Amino acid sequence: MPLTVEKLEACAADAVAADCAAGALSRLEPVVSMLSSREEMGMSFLHGSAGEAVHDYLGAFVAFDRILKRGTNQWSREASRALRGAVLGVVPEPPRRAMSPRVEFEQAVENAEMEACGMEDNEEPARLEVAVTAPAQAPAVALTCVPMDTDSPAPLAEDVPCIWVAVLLAALLPHLSDALPRDHSGVCIIPHPHQMDKQEAREHNVYLSGGGRPVFRTNKICDNCGARITDRYYYHCSDDCDIDFCQDCHRRSQELLSAFLERAGDEDRESMNERLFWVISITERIGGYVLHLSVADRTRLAHELAFEWPTSMFEQLIQATIDMVNAKVVHVQDVKDIQSDQPFWYAMGWLQFLYSANSLPCNTKRLDEQGSRGPKVEYERFILEGINKCEPLSEFQRWRKHPAAKVPDVLTVESFELSADFCSFLTHSNLVPVSFRRVCLLCDVWEQIQALQTGRIQALQLEVPREPGPLLDVVLQRFHGLGDGDLRRPLRVTFSGEEAVGPGVTKEFFQVALRSFLDGSGDEQAIRLFRCNGQQRTYWFEEQADSKDSYRACGILLGQAVLNNVLVPNIFPRVLYERLLHDLESPCARHLGLEDLATVSEDLAHGLRSVLDYESEDISTVFGDLGWARTGRLAADCQLTQENKWQFVQAYVDWFFHERIQSQFGPLSAGFRAILGDSSLLRSMVDAVQLEKIVCGGNIPVDVAAIHRGATHEGWTLEEEADYLPIFWEVLESFTATEKLQFVVFVTASDRVPLRGWQDLGLIVQKNGVGDERLPAAYTCFCQLLLPKYTSRERLSAGLLSAVANSEGFGLR
Repeated sequence: MPLTVEKLEACAADAVAADCAAGALSRLEPVVSMLSSREEMGMSFLHGSAGEAVHDYLGAFVAFDRILKRGTNQWSREASRALRGAVLGVVPEPPRRAMSPRVEFEQAVENAEMEACGMEDNEEPARLEVAVTAPAQAPAVALTCVPMDTDSPAPLAEDVPCIWVAVLLAALLPHLSDALPRDHSGVCIIPHPHQMDKQEAREHNVYLSGGGRPVFRTNKICDNCGARITDRYYYHCSDDCDIDFCQDCHRRSQELLSAFLERAGDEDRESMNERLFWVISITERIGGYVLHLSVADRTRLAHELAFEWPTSMFEQLIQATIDMVNAKVVHVQDVKDIQSDQPFWYAMGWLQFLYSANSLPCNTKRLDEQGSRGPKVEYERFILEGINKCEPLSEFQRWRKHPAAKVPDVLTVESFELSADFCSFLTHSNLVPVSFRRVCLLCDVWEQIQALQTGRIQALQLEVPREPGPLLDVVLQRFHGLGDGDLRRPLRVTFSGEEAVGPGVTKEFFQVALRSFLDGSGDEQAIRLFRCNGQQRTYWFEEQADSKDSYRACGILLGQAVLNNVLVPNIFPRVLYERLLHDLESPCARHLGLEDLATVSEDLAHGLRSVLDYESEDISTVFGDLGWARTGRLAADCQLTQENKWQFVQAYVDWFFHERIQSQFGPLSAGFRAILGDSSLLRSMVDAVQLEKIVCGGNIPVDVAAIHRGATHEGWTLEEEADYLPIFWEVLESFTATEKLQFVVFVTASDRVPLRGWQDLGLIVQKNGVGDERLPAAYTCFCQLLLPKYTSRERLSAGLLSAVANSEGFGLR
């Protein structure tokens, strides 16, 4: 029978107070019975008068959390097992679908291409010739339903209201939240279902590195960290799945699973695996069930989650789904037929369903607000960081077969189908991390470079002085007259009179060059290219400047920074990246408005807002014609009136961001497009926020623990590493948020987070002598901290603070 929250709480209290497991389970029988019936779930946990009753989702969640929490219920393990079994009976397995001959043919071609791409490290990419026989008449791509297993409890079409799913999710949420182990980056993982066998690399594949360390050419990539496996020993799946772990990742994964086993309270590894794979299975089942509801039922369920569920619970549900997808995503990509794991793609569809539900509040307005509400939670919460562990080239090649594919609106699509378009990570662009998108973008650009070059790709050589004026002259001369094909090559930079070359020098060059463009040639009489907005801490075009070559060179440098995998300082407002997308004719480009103008000129935007707020008929007399050339956007004799003021202001904004700055922005945009403009990925699935992050990196609070995880220590004794360096990290962790950011600027000359997070900063902590009179120093181009050994924690803290306080980095002058 249906339960009230009060009855559920009473069952929970009785189960917790039971003196044995059997007693606890007997007291939970009404709960198990309710979870075994869709009808009873749909009528449970209601409160309020008849006809206006609503579900108390929070009350249900709290009661189930008490039943399942090990700290408050000694019988939580047995209760969990009983509840999990009941739930499996009401949620059917997702329907299995058979591929059409056309889809089978495309998949066979893709598998053959992937095998052909498995080349040796020192081989040049070859043109792929795939010998696959196509069907005589390949029908249109379609996926046909196969009847569900006879063991499935019920067909998908039914008269039971779909709200029972929302009740079930509230009951399951304590089971699903934080249910999976996480790696050191905070991304969830699952143990591989098969044993990992230790492998030994062959002796004849060994060579010595520059430091004299033996390096083994295994031609394997670790599926956890993504690095090449170069140790003598590594681990491979005993069932010959395409899964390999380096020694460090295998050891860490075992440590993580052991710690998780102890924390979670499972009896043994087998019990833990059973529970983990139940979490995955139930998420996939829910996804398959919901996606095959009618449009009306899907919409009703989405509204229930968006407007009736507490935000905190909705956030937990999103995170639980993301955790499950993150844990499984790398396993899915490692199989040749990425579509074969259809239940996984139902989980992806379920996440898209939650994304759509999250957007529903955007279509409503609050009574006390003029504008629309925002999403229920921030869209950034939906990003799947686990995709960063996937192989970018393989995924890019898969996406390229269906570049126009879009994820259907899972709320409105009449009949949901798993298609080849849907079963590609890049198709789900709203869920893909910017870091992965950036690497795929580089794959796209490098393929174009290889197509233009014959033989080995020649770098674009550039030798420059360090002085700003001469450096600008050399850069302009080198880029002058070069076509897109010649410019679209990686840079090889050296500074005049210096022997150093490599990524660190290239990074330093971009910092020096961009500052030179901002500061000018040093000639006080010359007009600078950009003017500084001190309030916004950004730069915008100097409209009096007339130097097309200089603006073009600046655009080339922005594109080259991406090509050379260098993050540049975030010196331009986001509207610049919107305009770049406009020139690329990207469907992701937004129409610009007053809020964009405010990021460039707050005074001008405020003045135009005054025009819109003015309600008297003498508006034309008060404001005039705003003093701008119409350039065809409005008729030359068009007067400002109350009826056309919105159109008038919008036309002004359009003119400001197009005609007014065309002499400056046009060449910069052309230079940027010369490097990245042919990327189909950039033109179709990157918005301005993402493009800004691709060029400049992210902007989130400094995470010292993450920096520590990715750091290396050089020059320290084992004793110092054990005793002294932990004090350094403790001191750094004790800094204020501002001091931590100053430290990052001190060692990198940038305040931006790397795309894959602070653990990817790559900090090198190098010992630099002994003595309290010394100060720390840094090589920003190598992200290297030169740290003296001090006699006390206090001296260490004082020395660090003194050094970082005097650092300038790439600040605004």
